Amino acid sequence: MADVIGADSSWLETLGRHKSYLMLFATAAACTFVATPIYARLALARGWVDRPGGRKAHDRPMPTMGGLVVFAAVFAGAALTLWWGNRVSEMLREHLRFVLGAIGCTTLMIAIGVIDDWRGLRVKLKFAAQLVVAVLAYLLGFQVREITLPGLGSAPLGGMSFLLTLIWIVAVINAVNFTDGLDGLAAGVCFLAAGVNAGVAIWLGNYYMAVMMLLLAGALLGFLRWNFHPARVFLGDAGSLGLGTFLALCSLHSAQKSHTVVMILVPLCALGYPIFDLLLAVARRTLRGQPLWTSDRDHIHHRLLARGHTPARTAGLIYAGSLGLIVVCLLAMSANHLVVGLALVGVLGLAVFCVRVLGYLEWAGWDERREMKVLHAAAQLARFKIAAAENAEEALAALSVFAEEAGFDALRFRDGACERRWQRATETKQGDIERMELCVELGGETSLVIAGDAEMLGDASRRALLDELCRLVAGTLRERKTTKSDGAT
Repeated sequence: MADVIGADSSWLETLGRHKSYLMLFATAAACTFVATPIYARLALARGWVDRPGGRKAHDRPMPTMGGLVVFAAVFAGAALTLWWGNRVSEMLREHLRFVLGAIGCTTLMIAIGVIDDWRGLRVKLKFAAQLVVAVLAYLLGFQVREITLPGLGSAPLGGMSFLLTLIWIVAVINAVNFTDGLDGLAAGVCFLAAGVNAGVAIWLGNYYMAVMMLLLAGALLGFLRWNFHPARVFLGDAGSLGLGTFLALCSLHSAQKSHTVVMILVPLCALGYPIFDLLLAVARRTLRGQPLWTSDRDHIHHRLLARGHTPARTAGLIYAGSLGLIVVCLLAMSANHLVVGLALVGVLGLAVFCVRVLGYLEWAGWDERREMKVLHAAAQLARFKIAAAENAEEALAALSVFAEEAGFDALRFRDGACERRWQRATETKQGDIERMELCVELGGETSLVIAGDAEMLGDASRRALLDELCRLVAGTLRERKTTKSDGAT
């Protein structure tokens, strides 16, 4: 009889824990589902928007920094759980230092993202801020202390722990940030990652990981209703940088406990798409001779869009690929050699798909590498000149530095009824080469028309640099107009 009562008690305790988990997930989802459209209206009223222009696909100002809503729900849920008087909250309080550490470091990175969304930050400055947060996290105890391999046991990392911890945190932050280039993509991939992390954590009895990931998954699910294509609000850098930090730190702390190989393997595969896309970006920019911190339109989602897929279908295909990696990960947790072999075959297949189907073989060639170095040097000079430009004439002259090197024929800058021109000094050889014009909207009544060789204007690398410079021109001119308006007032 006692055994039956004990069994019933254990069953009820398990059910109670899962009931608490379900409540956390549902509450976080409901909060962001209700709060996000309210925040979007507030953001529009306050001017917290991402304006169109340059590489951006949207044609109207869009509310941004939606990540603030996501993490407001996550942090409030964590505080509520710590205050709650049940078994889950008691177990979570045992990890209070790490709960507060994850929230604190994530808040710092969100603040960096807010500044970037609002005013714009140089890439090098953002990277330095990521390193500072990663070092702080390490000092708070978020560390990779050992590597565990199936059948071989664990090996302490010693002095390598600090370096690998920084690499893991910074890599995950940037991987998620790179993914945030399509409606619903970063939020959806991180939802899947948080969901599988939560499921495995519940199975292993890891309360810390379960609570943090369920809150994040729920908050992202409610937010996705408004972020999926056509998006009504963007995550912003505040959201993508925060997501990367939160996922990186929670997985690190969980990996310090038992089942080390599981708790490192699961986040690694759950974030397989953004990490793989990050590695591809590093590889192609290195092969092209580009600085690693420059932007381009060669990410996997850009390639899928270029092949004619809609934004919604592109996001769906990437979700499916992420789910496939997650399934492989869950199977590989058994450490079955056949399954591990199949996982390697799957990764190889993904690499072949990217190289052959998406056209990444186009990277090769030393001539292209040298040419790209010259183009990036010209673009860097143009950036400095654009930043110092005081009016439209100076901005056009600055942009012409890049246009000359890129082989464009002419620039026509239109601001209302006023038009300014730049013409290539040397005579353009017409021949059989197709010429074309490209119009870039810079906001309001301002636009830029670029004339030149159709092949050069269609080149992805040139277009990416051109889009970035146009965005800088638009921002500089908008800032100068604001300054003059304030001065006149």
